[in-house]
Amino acid sequence: MKKLVFLPLCLILWSFTQSDTPLDKYLTRITDPEIIKRDLATLTVWNSNPKKESDQKITPESQWELLYRYQSGWHENMPNQRYYISELAVGHPGNIISGTMLLDFVKFYRQDTLLYSGDPLMVNLLSEERGAPYNGKWVVFSLRDNRICLRYVHSYPNGNQSSWYHKTEYYFQLKK
Repeated sequence: MKKLVFLPLCLILWSFTQSDTPLDKYLTRITDPEIIKRDLATLTVWNSNPKKESDQKITPESQWELLYRYQSGWHENMPNQRYYISELAVGHPGNIISGTMLLDFVKFYRQDTLLYSGDPLMVNLLSEERGAPYNGKWVVFSLRDNRICLRYVHSYPNGNQSSWYHKTEYYFQLKK
């Protein structure tokens, strides 16, 4: 009986010590409010000025530097008991991630291929509602200066007992 209780407890504790994704080992969480404010302003500028030409594609041969991960949104377990999510992490200097690793990362989430969009606003519109085409999908859109944003939104607004809107964005710079 002790083993039946001990084993699940060990598995739960082990899961909390593990990073959330394979990309997290390349990141450092930012806690200084001034740095967070500065870096979020940078991301806002990048997102407000997307690339107008064709999308930058992630190919197995491409090499990417992970610049940022930004997680935002909210979660509500009971009506009127909402908490907000806002966490920023910056990439370790000089980290290089292969296109193959990024494509495998998406497959880890049971998504066969990446979706590409030329408009970050459209990505938001097509992912916010339940059943929206981009809800629960990794979508890439190109930014200026050979940068891309890999965005994942999972939302379940207006649920009976639980509602949420979780957005995770990874920002990359093309290296070659």
